[in-house]
Amino acid sequence: MTSLVRSSNLDAYEALTRSIGVDPVMELMRFGLPVDTLQNPDTFIPFIGFIRLLEHTALAGSCPDFGLRLAQRQGAGSAGPLLILMRHAATLEEALLTGARHLFVLSPNYLFSIVPVKANGALVDLTIDIDVPQVRLRPQTIEHSLGYMVQLVRLVTQGQAQPLLAMLPHPRMGPLQSYTDVLGCACRFDAPVAAIRMAAKDLSLALPDRNPLLQQMALTYIDENFGAPDKLVSEQVRLLARRFLDTGDVSQRDIANALAVHPKTLQRRLLAEGQVFNDIVDDVRRDRFLELIAQPAAPSVAQLAQLLGYSEQAALTRSCRRWFGQTPTALRRQRAPESSSAGVR
Repeated sequence: MTSLVRSSNLDAYEALTRSIGVDPVMELMRFGLPVDTLQNPDTFIPFIGFIRLLEHTALAGSCPDFGLRLAQRQGAGSAGPLLILMRHAATLEEALLTGARHLFVLSPNYLFSIVPVKANGALVDLTIDIDVPQVRLRPQTIEHSLGYMVQLVRLVTQGQAQPLLAMLPHPRMGPLQSYTDVLGCACRFDAPVAAIRMAAKDLSLALPDRNPLLQQMALTYIDENFGAPDKLVSEQVRLLARRFLDTGDVSQRDIANALAVHPKTLQRRLLAEGQVFNDIVDDVRRDRFLELIAQPAAPSVAQLAQLLGYSEQAALTRSCRRWFGQTPTALRRQRAPESSSAGVR
């Protein structure tokens, strides 16, 4: 099935592209996107084309901070009914979780979650992922998403909540000042996830624009005009499990919280799809293990156990014997020549 994104994500694209000396119409045509997309913000376009459009426009205009600039020009206005739904929630946490449940308004391939920082209970990470595996190189789209999220949080809290750290899963693309101007906080590049870190206490902030009637009207509009997302619950759990592993342990309760459902509800929905939570996490761990040992400088077995959320090294050894019939050490030894010849991906 083709991954789609709402064309409102291209609000302000035309003006910004012309300002850096690039023809926006030619860029749209290059990636097979309808020329009238810029005048029709409520249509959906292929997500792959959107990602490649931002990356190529940045390259063509010698504008490495293009995604950040686009987010800055857009503000948070392009969310439309989603913004209304979030703006009139009771608290920031309710706004974020409500927004996460209805992100399909922009695209069912965006995945947002609130992840507690394991090393510091006073902090949380607002993580964003883009489920379009066909295109792995997408720093402009990630920076656009993070910039948009920061402005959204500032808007709904009227500046009460501020980011403490931005994490980007790629090297720095543009001038550091651009990140400061748009994200307004320190940045960590080559991070394991794309996220904005903030104080956990800010989640309980009461939103100044709270209006239950307007929120219900926005919800009704979304239900009538957009329907429900068609992404399987098991697919969402798989993506979240991968993300939670990168930050530490992964539990059914944490993932249920990220999806804004009760753990028993999550369990029932998975069973309806013929899936079991522990089996999904096991598959994610196995795939992540293979990725890690294929790296040129593979982590030690003890580090692998920690990265995969095991409480002890012996648990990883048992899993490896079950998955592959061998110990982690033996598998690392087998993969070493393969990794060194392949080089860095």
